[in-house]
Amino acid sequence: MTNAVIPALPLNPWRLGASLYTPATRPDLLALGAGHYPSLTSLIYCTEDAVLEADLPRALTNLARVLPLLPPPETGPLRLIRARNPAVLAQLLTLDLHGVSGFVLPKIHAGNLSAYLRVLDASAWPRMPVLLTLETPEALSEAHMATLRDLILDGGHGTRVAALRIGGNDLMHALGVRRKPGRTLYEGPLERVISMLLGVFKPHGFALSSPVYEVFRDLPTLARELEQDLDYGLCGKTIIHPAQLDTVLAAYRVAETDLEEARAILAPDAPAVFQMHGRMCEPATHTRWAGDILSRAELYGVLETQQHEALHF
Repeated sequence: MTNAVIPALPLNPWRLGASLYTPATRPDLLALGAGHYPSLTSLIYCTEDAVLEADLPRALTNLARVLPLLPPPETGPLRLIRARNPAVLAQLLTLDLHGVSGFVLPKIHAGNLSAYLRVLDASAWPRMPVLLTLETPEALSEAHMATLRDLILDGGHGTRVAALRIGGNDLMHALGVRRKPGRTLYEGPLERVISMLLGVFKPHGFALSSPVYEVFRDLPTLARELEQDLDYGLCGKTIIHPAQLDTVLAAYRVAETDLEEARAILAPDAPAVFQMHGRMCEPATHTRWAGDILSRAELYGVLETQQHEALHF
């Protein structure tokens, strides 16, 4: 197994925030990509599962019309395109991508990644960041995922992989089950899978993002799942409806005490071990957590300090 760690990511994965999926056949692609929802952090134009095979030509024509009209990447949400397969990726790479920040590659495993990367390397956009979606039966196997990780790192591809996306619905399909309303990812069979994927990829510098909770009217369960996502170190949450947006963004705000501790841990003159707010802080083991806290605070803000009234008896 390789011991390599990717030195830097092509874009900060915390910028994904709430990633709204939208079929590339929709008539409002331009409005969505240009800030129709001002607080939306990332948008994924999908040419894969959300588009029927018969509608693929219409989706590609729609993208060819819209992409030249998009604002630059600094304006509006982070915009990504989910390519259906390597042949579709090749077609997409001929379009005007000035307003696009990366590609989402579906159903990735060690057997098909090279086909996508060869298409990228032969294009005018060889360094375009990619997000790899882990959603095939191979993603249920630690051995297969370790092979994929080593293929990425040993091939020098780590710096082009912005994040790994966990495809929850496809993985549940592989297991022949469906998520129950009111139950989070971590209260079912995918908890073991998420733990395994974290262990395989995260120590080597990869970021992982969380699947959608498709019961989009059930915001309390979504909020609970987001809290668990953060406990597991996942960044970015796929959403399928704007009703989920505010819940995701609220979850990524940081507590003021966490921000104070993160700043103290990352301070150049920080002691080897110290205490703040009743818990131990150790820069040698807490710097990655502290860096994530600073990224979240910069992008999503800080929670308001809760004012508690004294109890009177």
